[in-house]
Amino acid sequence: MNSFYSILKLSPNIATEDSVAIGMLLFDGKKFRTYFSDKKKRLANNLLDDKNVNLNFIVNQIIEKCNAVNSDKEELKLFYKFDKLSEISYFDYLSNYSNGIIQFSKPKPLYEEMNDIAFEKLINFLFNEPLYGNYLVASSELSLYRNVVERKLINKVDKKVHTHYRFKPEVFPSIYFSYEMDCIGLNGSLIGAKSLPFDKSAQSLDKDISHYFTLISSLTSKYNKSLKDNNFYLISEEPEKIGSKEHKLWESVRYNELISVIHPEESNLVADKIIEKKAAKFLEEVE
Repeated sequence: MNSFYSILKLSPNIATEDSVAIGMLLFDGKKFRTYFSDKKKRLANNLLDDKNVNLNFIVNQIIEKCNAVNSDKEELKLFYKFDKLSEISYFDYLSNYSNGIIQFSKPKPLYEEMNDIAFEKLINFLFNEPLYGNYLVASSELSLYRNVVERKLINKVDKKVHTHYRFKPEVFPSIYFSYEMDCIGLNGSLIGAKSLPFDKSAQSLDKDISHYFTLISSLTSKYNKSLKDNNFYLISEEPEKIGSKEHKLWESVRYNELISVIHPEESNLVADKIIEKKAAKFLEEVE
């Protein structure tokens, strides 16, 4: 299914047709994601003529509906078949006929895979705001997942090693792709971690995993280290459906000696290893 997004706007005074963009609803081909800007919501609230309007209640209703649709596969199928909630034409309809306090912009199609990193970039581009802090995604599990990794790993080592470091081919010619690591450091041997939720397609997961192994090999060669001395981790929950393509991919990493697979709740093990080895930053910081 095609990916697209629509900007959600609040019209403080319908008569003047003024509006404030307060957030976004995005369909990534599998599920809905939502984002609302706290700053824009405060501005819209201050401009509202009707002070009885509860903007937070309206926003929460939208988020809850998206959560309900995403968690109920049968309901999602129902929408596909009848209400067309996941189709761009439905949001064309909303943009034409939503003339109340909450309005929708014409949907914009997306032509690239909308993963977490791409979603962050889109939010930053549209709202000029960092994603963390007021990110409301229509997936409470994903939000919890990221929070656990940030709390148990990133917050403990962000002054010691590189965190959320993006490798780019223009800086590292031995790789042909961009790749973000949650953290990476060096002291005698390389140590790094990559968090990867297995809620993507098997094709996307295969690409992410293959790129991870390629990056490890490239860095090991570049810095003249031994593969067996490295400490690389994949932070991920085991896919529920045993025998699925996703589970087989997860197992392929689990039984590979180059990478240790750990649960998000075990992220502190990476922080402990970084502190134990006294790993430090060693890469050029790039924009």
